[in-house]
This record gives sequence, structure tokens and C-alpha cells, in this order.
Amino acid sequence: MEKVQLSNLALSHLVSEQQTLVNGFINKLQTLENSWMKIKVHTKQGDKTLVVTPYSFFISNKPLNAKQNPGGFSAFLRKNLFNQRIISLTQHGFDRIVVLEFPEKYLVLELFAKGNIILCDKEMKILRALRKEKWKDRILEKDEIYKFPSSRGQSPTTITEIEFLEKLEINNKTFFGACVELLNVSPAIMEFVFNKLKFDKKVDAKSSLKEGKLILKSISKIYSSKSTGIYLSKGNIYSTKTNEEVEQSFSSLNEALNELLIEEIKPFVLEEDKVKKTKDRSGEYLKQIKENELKEIEFKEVAEKIYLEYNTISNVVEAVKKGKAKGLSAKEITEKINSVNKIIKTIDLEKNELVVEL
Repeated sequence: MEKVQLSNLALSHLVSEQQTLVNGFINKLQTLENSWMKIKVHTKQGDKTLVVTPYSFFISNKPLNAKQNPGGFSAFLRKNLFNQRIISLTQHGFDRIVVLEFPEKYLVLELFAKGNIILCDKEMKILRALRKEKWKDRILEKDEIYKFPSSRGQSPTTITEIEFLEKLEINNKTFFGACVELLNVSPAIMEFVFNKLKFDKKVDAKSSLKEGKLILKSISKIYSSKSTGIYLSKGNIYSTKTNEEVEQSFSSLNEALNELLIEEIKPFVLEEDKVKKTKDRSGEYLKQIKENELKEIEFKEVAEKIYLEYNTISNVVEAVKKGKAKGLSAKEITEKINSVNKIIKTIDLEKNELVVEL
């Protein structure tokens, strides 16, 4: 499910979830075979693998294989960001844009359309972009000044009531259409609020100023609150109540992204069983090596003793053969030889086995 998308509020909650990355240091940066970016971050809680897709980012719960010597953009980022500390991790307004700040640079993640990653200096001059893109109002190319794309509406947490009502009064759309246009809010969340307040979506915006106050108040409260539940509906991940059917629930946004994107990652995942078996085998190999080393020492010691006592052993073997030829029992042969030199432990005349103690 590659194109699973986060509502803009879910992205905001995801950024809050991932604040453990702040003050972490970039250890490694690689590209997966499907062109996703894999960034290893050393944090106080241990090493974390940050994965950036065209639509989201998450900390992977699985060990991932990366391209071998991919070069290009990932090599450029690695050169510029290796061992750099993440000062902050923020969302730009309520847009699908996340910014990682470093001491001397910014890494901008544009999580919409085809997705893009842009590295800028502290003056927001573009050092390099994953993909060069050009629009009439902005250009993503080296040495250009990075400009954030225009928001689809204003943040419901920063627009004032007066400003919202003034814009609502001159809007020619329906009440619902105007609210979606003026506020940077997920349509599903807006529809939930309309239904909860039992407002008519089809009336003119101009005649709905009283209702507009309540809409803004409710939306602003939702967008200022923490997550009230993570779930999937029609390819979208939400972190607050909507009227959409809940298809699958999760305990966190990071868990949701790991589970929903696992099919995309699967060809590049080192299976846990294989990782465990590799570790187990490594332990077995080390154990076997130690055992072999001890056996080798033991064998050398035995060989040296046999060499030194060769004549004695040869004499014992000959004595056993003579006793057997005379019809003596194993017990009689053992007692006769050991009375002179206590060397024989056991004799099995039928199997022709002789055990001596040197």
C-alpha cells in the first residue's frame, strides 16, 4: 500500500511522536531499491532507522537492506549531514511538509505529489534537491532560494475569528466549500464537525457567519489537541474522529506506517528469523571454534604422549597378543601386565580393543 496518506493533522501528530529524533546525530544515509531514503540516527534511546517515503516518514521496526554504492543524491546528503545533530523537527504550518534543522543546514521533506527532499543552507539557498522541479512561482534547483508552496488555506489555529468571518462573508461558495477553501483542514475532519454541529453544508457561506464562529472554534480545538485514535480509512490515516469507516486501528502513527507500508519494504527487509539465525549461528560458530581449539590442544598433548610412550605401548600390545594366543582371558592378561606396569584400563579380546592410561 504505497500511496497510503496521512491527513495533515495526522502528520502533525506524527511529528510530535518523532521528537525522540531531536538531538540525535546522523550516522548513515542510504537509498533503498525503491528509492525511499533510509537515515540512521543515533539518539539517547539508541540507534533509529528513519525511512522517508514520498508521502510520509517513520522509524522502521525492521532492519532494511539498502542499495550498494548508490552514489548520487544519497551520497551528497551523507557527505553534508554525516554526524550532524538534528536541532529540530517541525511541520510547516499544517502543510505536508516537514523540516529537519541542523546547525548549518535544513532538510526539507515535501510529502505530497511525487514527494521530494531538498537540502538548503541556513539562508534557504538550495544546495541540492532529489528531483529538480519548476512551477511559475517557485523552482527547486541548486542555488535557487527555497520557497514553501502556497498553503491550501490558513491554519485553523492561527487565523483570527474576525479574519475568517470577513473572508467567509465575501465567499461565493457553499458554507462547507468555503470552510474547506479558507482553512487548511482535512475535508473528512471538516465534514465530521459539520455533522456534529448539524449544520447545513449547502447553504451560502455569506449567510452563515454565526455558524462560522462555531465551526472555527471546533476545528481550532481539534487541530490544537493530541491524537484521539489512529486508524486507516480508504487509504488515509487519521488521528482524530471523522465519519469515515474505521478499517484498521493502531496504537501509534509509527506503528500504522510500519504495518501498512511493510509490503513495499518487504523485498528489502532482513527477516527477523534470518537475523536471529545469523546471530545464533555466529554464536554457534564461535562456540565450535573454541571447542575445536581445545580439542586440537588435547589431541596434540595425546599425540606427544603416544610418541613418548611408543615403545611401552608396543610392548603392551605384544604382551596382550601373546596372552591371547596362550588362551588367557582378558582379566588374566590385564592382571599380569598391570602387576609390572599399571597401564591397562580395559581389554576387549573379541573386538580387539585395548585402552591404556599413559
